[in-house]
Amino acid sequence: MIDDSDWELYGQMLPDLTELGELVYQIPTPDFLSISTTHGKTYDSWFPVASQCFRESYEALWGAHYALREIFAHNIWYLKKKDPPNEDAAALFGRFYADDAILRLYSAGEHLANGIIMMLDIPDEELKSFRIKGHQGNEKSSQQIVVGRYLCSKGEGYPFTEAIINLSKSEDWGKVLKYRNDWVHEQPPTIKGLGIVYKRERRWKHSSDGKNCMFLGGDTPEYSVEELASFIQPGMLQFIAAFTSILKYYKSKSESNVANFNNLSSRKK
Repeated sequence: MIDDSDWELYGQMLPDLTELGELVYQIPTPDFLSISTTHGKTYDSWFPVASQCFRESYEALWGAHYALREIFAHNIWYLKKKDPPNEDAAALFGRFYADDAILRLYSAGEHLANGIIMMLDIPDEELKSFRIKGHQGNEKSSQQIVVGRYLCSKGEGYPFTEAIINLSKSEDWGKVLKYRNDWVHEQPPTIKGLGIVYKRERRWKHSSDGKNCMFLGGDTPEYSVEELASFIQPGMLQFIAAFTSILKYYKSKSESNVANFNNLSSRKK
């Protein structure tokens, strides 16, 4: 019911996961990497486990990609195919899939960060100074922010460092993180097209001269569905670029470990 001509514009806005997906499934399993990494000497390396983190990150990213597609699909259906257009339904379903895409992107970022920690065998002690303490002394920084700060402090130490720095400085990725944090920890962001919205604040307002109180109606929505898609899509592209760079490095290191293991095995024979 939604044909190729309908997707002519929106299809171009969907990021391509082909290269990244191929990289993910070319990486050996944690078991195989555990054998080739140890060389019979040490068994405490986290490097092999990173492959599972990367796979989980890709699965979350794939889900976010699907949700982004559904934002566009519901926009096409309810605003272009339905007669008359149903703006309320477009906003409702658009918001549902936007929330889903953002939450899955955040999850993908956390899995990726944990994968980097394991890939590089970064001790937790080295990361502690990059965490922000909450008002009760609790660590509140997300893992991806902590790892980003850590890598930035190391300069151009790895081939993928620049891609991580670009992602951490990305305005669009920053909006993804902020939306998720507000959605979880504060009031869920309000969306245009879903009726009257209210911020979590007292409804009586002081006038500009401070002498009178005024009762105001609803508040201005923070986002439209189109605005959500406008930072989800480029944020996802930037995440894919960083993820691809990391996987290329990990694949290269994995292949080197396997080659060394095979050479060692051949000499023993």
